[in-house]
Amino acid sequence: MPDDFNISRPLLLKGGTVVNHDASFKSNVLIQNGIIQAIGENLSYPDGTEIIDVSNKLLLPGGIDLDCHIGVASSNDPVADTYLSAGKAALLGGTTTIVNTVNACPGESLLNSYEQFISAAHKNLACDYGVCFRLAGFSPEINNELVALVQDKGVVLFSVRLGSKTLPIVDDNQCINEEEFCYFLKSCRQLGALPILEAATSVSLSQKLTSDIQISYPDIGPELNLITSPEETEANIVLQGSLFSQYAGFCCPLLISRIHSEAALNCFIEQRRLCRGLLFGQTTVPAIAVPLSLMSSNGYSDDVLTRSKEWAVAASYINHPPVRPATHLSQRLLTHLVSGDLVSVGSGHRAITTSVRAAFGLKNAIHIPRGIAALGCRMVVLWYFGVETGYFDPSTFVKVTSTNPARLMNIYPQKGRIEVGSDADIVIWSNSYKQEALKNIFPVGVPNVFSNTVTYQSGPEIVILRGHIVVHNNEFLNNSSCCGKLLICHPFSHYVYARVNSVEKSINSEFTVFQREPYAGNVASSVADISKDCSKEGYYFRKEHYDNIPKVALPPGQRKIHTSVKTAQPPGGSSNAFWSNE
Repeated sequence: MPDDFNISRPLLLKGGTVVNHDASFKSNVLIQNGIIQAIGENLSYPDGTEIIDVSNKLLLPGGIDLDCHIGVASSNDPVADTYLSAGKAALLGGTTTIVNTVNACPGESLLNSYEQFISAAHKNLACDYGVCFRLAGFSPEINNELVALVQDKGVVLFSVRLGSKTLPIVDDNQCINEEEFCYFLKSCRQLGALPILEAATSVSLSQKLTSDIQISYPDIGPELNLITSPEETEANIVLQGSLFSQYAGFCCPLLISRIHSEAALNCFIEQRRLCRGLLFGQTTVPAIAVPLSLMSSNGYSDDVLTRSKEWAVAASYINHPPVRPATHLSQRLLTHLVSGDLVSVGSGHRAITTSVRAAFGLKNAIHIPRGIAALGCRMVVLWYFGVETGYFDPSTFVKVTSTNPARLMNIYPQKGRIEVGSDADIVIWSNSYKQEALKNIFPVGVPNVFSNTVTYQSGPEIVILRGHIVVHNNEFLNNSSCCGKLLICHPFSHYVYARVNSVEKSINSEFTVFQREPYAGNVASSVADISKDCSKEGYYFRKEHYDNIPKVALPPGQRKIHTSVKTAQPPGGSSNAFWSNE
């Protein structure tokens, strides 16, 4: 391999199997100027082309992660990784594009937050990147900024959390109420953006439960995370979101993210059917793989996840929403990814060191920062539990890790597909993956919750980003010209919005306005007239009301006990005092 990668040389990938979401076939791939120039068996190529033998290997589109959070560490956001380390971890794991969630603080300009993120990420992120804003509220001013972000900045993803805002907000749990949510959906519908709702317990309810529990159990530990997030409340958020998105006078597509519980999954499946498929679902790799990896390593017991007797281990599983200790849920999530009910798997990445968790929440569990590091291992771990266990074929794996995320953010087939004209984001997937490569993916002090006893044998050997080789033999290549690129996305994704007008028209057609004769009776002119007409007698039924009810014949041997029938004595004779001495 040459040392100088500042100039993008033509590449010929020879002898591999191209895998897209809809087909796989053996072929050569020619890459030039960062674009896939040709795909076929016998390709001509220019002088100086670097030829890479990829026989017996798979060529996958670069992974796309819609759900991760990285940034500059602060007291409000004590993340362990930097833009540079997170971008490298993503590429080492086969993810070439990420969408970073930027928390919009209450009262802060979204445009200013956008510029701050772009300034910090520029030349620091090694992979390509987009932006998703998590809104802390909604108002006419925020709506105006949404218009500017969508139309001028190419931001098409906006995330919210539902809550009542009746209690002080803790950490990064900014939320919006139902009225704001309705206006938010309407704005996204008009702009062609994709709204995202997390299937997580209402912030206000979670805090109320936390307050009540800590009064009775002041020394409660990390298990508080699971106790204060009942499954039913997550399902309720899914139900609320789906109803507002379909029946608030308009129809808006909605992505339900972080489906981590069986109740939320069941509710989502039912509502997706009722919403004619305009409800999209996304889960995370921790929700799938953490329970399965624990079962693979040492069987299952009650002392797992946040119930572990070791505080550091229990705290490492603190997440939002919590990861459920249920392998059958993991299996159901995989099954619904295959069926297409769930369309994407994100990492849900937020890296927190154990020492930082202890500093914040050792004495008070409510303050333990939440998050699991999964950005770099999402592809490798999901391949193991999805493909190698027989749930997925390679095409399904590509669909949920690359193609569908690209469709949701409207960058397909520029990304998410190996095709002539697409960006040359390609992962050469090998069955001789080095297990120790995972150690370079996690920041120092951040635990690997995907069980080190599981042997991952398949993974990325070479990663190509826009025609540049950025990872070779599980090692990141330092190349200043391979900086990540900001993605400018366009609204009204065909995958998301193609059927919206038809569905909206169909829903409206179900409401029939009946033609009636004009009302010719009296109309009360005031409240006084209404009270005057309401005599006391009008509150009761008269005897003739009962007498005029048609009599219904009953089968022989049965009689109807009329409400007016009276008896001198109840059945069984007269009653006496129970302890009477008479």
